[in-house]
Amino acid sequence: MRAVGDAGSSVREQVARTASQFGPDFDPSVLSLAMTLYRTMAVFDRAHAAELAPHGLNLAQFNVLSVLRRADAVMTMGDLAQAVSVRPANLTNLVDGLVKRDLVARELNPDDRRSFLVGVSRSGREFLAGFLPEHWRFLETITGGLSARQRTQLTKLLDGLAQSVLDAEAGASDGQASNGKATALAGAGTDQPGGAGA
Repeated sequence: MRAVGDAGSSVREQVARTASQFGPDFDPSVLSLAMTLYRTMAVFDRAHAAELAPHGLNLAQFNVLSVLRRADAVMTMGDLAQAVSVRPANLTNLVDGLVKRDLVARELNPDDRRSFLVGVSRSGREFLAGFLPEHWRFLETITGGLSARQRTQLTKLLDGLAQSVLDAEAGASDGQASNGKATALAGAGTDQPGGAGA
């Protein structure tokens, strides 16, 4: 059994160890990318959370508030959930918290009384007007180790990675749907004379 301290070894060391275990068919670049991405997001989220903590906001709430501000218009809860990549049930809790703090306004959708429209409230706009200038400086500071060109390249690469994940998810969903249809057809065949079960 390895010592607990080994958990703190570098990404390169951990990837090399895994590669030695799984042989030549293992692509170390995939694991290296995944581990580096996880570690980067953990560090980024920790810094961002520390910035928001004095204002009583968490990352998810600030994301909702930012998306609504950039939209510059009210949004349905469904559109907002898609924009922030959050499940509708979880989004309701986030919006509830922002409404209680009077940072977001919520009202029934006049075109569909079964849904709600949400937008940044006057208090929310006042908060963002004071907070965002310092926030931009914060982002410049934590990304200061990269040049403008590197930041642009990284943005394009991350967009490509996100699309790759979405394509893989779509392919998996299509495959499951096809397998389910094939299974249903095969099952139907066993119920007919001369079918697969005959």
